[in-house]
Amino acid sequence: MPIAPITGTLRRKIITDITIGFGCGFVLATGYWYFEHKPLVAKREEFYKQLKAQKEAEESV
Repeated sequence: MPIAPITGTLRRKIITDITIGFGCGFVLATGYWYFEHKPLVAKREEFYKQLKAQKEAEESV
């Protein structure tokens, strides 16, 4: 009595792994972008805005 061949499980596992990998990567990248990157950029932009205002104030004196 031969064992029945296992068909489709490897392909299904690969597709599942790739889908989960891309899904987790997208979620983590989105979280990084909105909770880490954007606040840093806003802080930097605010610093340069203050620096520009300070230089303009010094030049006008």
